[in-house]
Amino acid sequence: MSATPAESRAALDALLRARLGDGPGVDFLAAHADDDVETLRAAFADLRRIVGARPLVASFQERETVSVPTAWGDLVLGRWTTDTAARVLLLAQAVQRTSAPYAALYAAYDLGDTETRVAALHALSFVDDPEEDPALEIIADAGRTYLEQLMEAAWCGNPFTAAHLDDQQYRKAVLKALFCGLDVSRFIGLEDRADAELAKSLCEFADEREAAGRPVPPAVWVVSALHPRPGLVARLIGRMEHPLPDERLVAARALANAADPRTASFIDERLARETDPRVLAALALARAAAAR
Repeated sequence: MSATPAESRAALDALLRARLGDGPGVDFLAAHADDDVETLRAAFADLRRIVGARPLVASFQERETVSVPTAWGDLVLGRWTTDTAARVLLLAQAVQRTSAPYAALYAAYDLGDTETRVAALHALSFVDDPEEDPALEIIADAGRTYLEQLMEAAWCGNPFTAAHLDDQQYRKAVLKALFCGLDVSRFIGLEDRADAELAKSLCEFADEREAAGRPVPPAVWVVSALHPRPGLVARLIGRMEHPLPDERLVAARALANAADPRTASFIDERLARETDPRVLAALALARAAAAR
């Protein structure tokens, strides 16, 4: 579902106000709705105290599904807090009233503290401006840092970023995120954009992690299997014997992506012994893929 930035801001505003209810938080939003960026910088000092830092989505079960539509795709809000949403909304509203919104957003990012910079990165998906170069520079600057909050806001679940990074930039972002310990499964379009070069790099990353006795993030196996290097499918079959169901689930999902007909007999054998319903469902998909 697509929406204009104005519609995206309205959707975020409605979610935030519903979560805040009647009280000082909503009054704060109203009092600063027409502020310019410079005035907001001072107001942000009191924002968390007034609007709080509760999860924006109250229901734990809904946090991975509640989203707002943007011009570049849905933005999932499950990890946002009320203060994050308030900063993003007020900042996006303020820069949109200027003659060069993305340039104004870049200035706010450049002069802001970490929380303001995070808000600016999220606000990219809530602003309408044909001159996108300043917005791209915000993403590039966040990617040059090693601050987890900035890299996460720039790359993880950010529709604007996913739509504007070219393939090389996307690959570099995924690999840096991996090495910095971010959850790369939150990159929008990860499996759709994975090419042979990224898969090769992910396999090498898995080799290094296993050699060091360190765990391999699940997304590494699932994505690298889309373009499997020699030996990877055999490793995934071996991982189907892992004692932990979650590890077997990852292996089954990866085997489905590999779609290798040679795996059919191994999958059939595991299907006869598997007891976890999630793994059984994933193995069924893997078996169907192997038969294609």
